[in-house]
Amino acid sequence: MLERVSGLGRGERISERWHASESQLEALSLMAERWRANEPLQHILNEAFFMGLSLCSDGRALIPRPETEELIHGMLGLTSNTDTKGSRFLDIGTGSGCIALAWNARRPMDCIVGLDASAAALEQAIVNSERVNSEGITWEHRNVLEDQESWPDDAFDVVISNPPYIPVSETNQMEERVIRKEPKEALFVTDEDPLLFYRRIVFLCVASDWLKSGGWLGFECHKNYAQEVCALMGSEDWQNVECRRDMQDHWRFVFARRR
Repeated sequence: MLERVSGLGRGERISERWHASESQLEALSLMAERWRANEPLQHILNEAFFMGLSLCSDGRALIPRPETEELIHGMLGLTSNTDTKGSRFLDIGTGSGCIALAWNARRPMDCIVGLDASAAALEQAIVNSERVNSEGITWEHRNVLEDQESWPDDAFDVVISNPPYIPVSETNQMEERVIRKEPKEALFVTDEDPLLFYRRIVFLCVASDWLKSGGWLGFECHKNYAQEVCALMGSEDWQNVECRRDMQDHWRFVFARRR
């Protein structure tokens, strides 16, 4: 917050012996009140950084997390030898658009689709695509839990998703600024079926041919359910199924390739 109102980094403020003006103090006071009210810092600044991109952040979509950067890096490593002329890439539950935009920044030749059930989240994704001057991304308003007959026209080479995966019963273990200020539909699933979205996406990739033969599927998962997500792809339809840990040493990511 000090950096935002001063326009200076911490070292610069010290070396230049910066003193806040009256208007800067007023701006800081307003920000501090929002912080005391448990509003996330990214919403106060209306900015979140993700893989080098400065994105708009407010209550319409989930704030991008560092773990999701690891998901993208993992998938980039697996697909580094794919067609340089361009592949088809699908981000299911795109939210702020962070995954689709980060992928576009690194593989601008790819045809990218960001899909979400929330119209408000897609509005933020569009704002972010304009903010980072990203082109070539199609934003789709769709709910994967509903019938998807006749969509898409062509299968994808890569499907990636960071779906809702936190059981409602874990609400009391989370920070208030998360459960009150971020969209619940992007966070929570029922206690009775925590794998709901994973099972549905795996089904769509195979039964509805959303994913090409030889294409890659990547998930971010709840640390307690990553192994169960792996088990969803234990059939003859999948190969190279792999579960990976995040930087905190939690089982967090699942990658698999369709046969």
